[in-house]
Amino acid sequence: MRRRLAVACLAVALAGAARMSPTPLAAQEAAIVPDGQPAVLEAADRARTKGEADAPLRIVEISDFECPFCAQFHRDTWPVVDSLYVRTGIARYLWISFPNSRHARAWPAIEAAFCAGAAGRFWEMHAILFETQEVWSEAEDPHARFLEYGERAGVEPESFAACLRADQPAPLQVSDYESALRSGITSTPFFIVGDSLAIQGAVSAERFRAAVDSVLTARGLPRP
Repeated sequence: MRRRLAVACLAVALAGAARMSPTPLAAQEAAIVPDGQPAVLEAADRARTKGEADAPLRIVEISDFECPFCAQFHRDTWPVVDSLYVRTGIARYLWISFPNSRHARAWPAIEAAFCAGAAGRFWEMHAILFETQEVWSEAEDPHARFLEYGERAGVEPESFAACLRADQPAPLQVSDYESALRSGITSTPFFIVGDSLAIQGAVSAERFRAAVDSVLTARGLPRP
């Protein structure tokens, strides 16, 4: 009962972000972080969702870029989820940040992802950060790495650097963190499927698929 309540609370807290429309193609092509914190927050919030806005199912991931189990999920399970459910229009996927207090570089990494997201490049930066986790998490100057990754993700360097320098995504990060805490979530990765089913840990693609398919079946929706 306690876990179901936590899932329901977080689902309500994050409902607005999940309903946002995809980033316009023009914004993606420009790859420039917009001026002003309100514009950055709105664009970053919108960009961390993936999939059709009217998809019948929503999947929420609560994650930390410095978490090794989150990187494991990204490597082993996320490609299957993306291919079977997100790209096919079955699921709308929402990524929520929840940095572990023991991960000193998780917060700036999340900030880098959200600044890239404000330019329409969240998922490109998401992939780079997980794929290079062992590099930037041990780097003497992680900030320099993030600037490099921003350019690699296709973000205009000056606007990206300015976003990082001003800590513009901070309110979004704080909001994510407080929502997860209020919902009783204590570890990453953590997933909510269909606003009802909770999955904890870097489960295999087979187990994740079985969980998602069970929700689809319960709702009378076709499975891929």
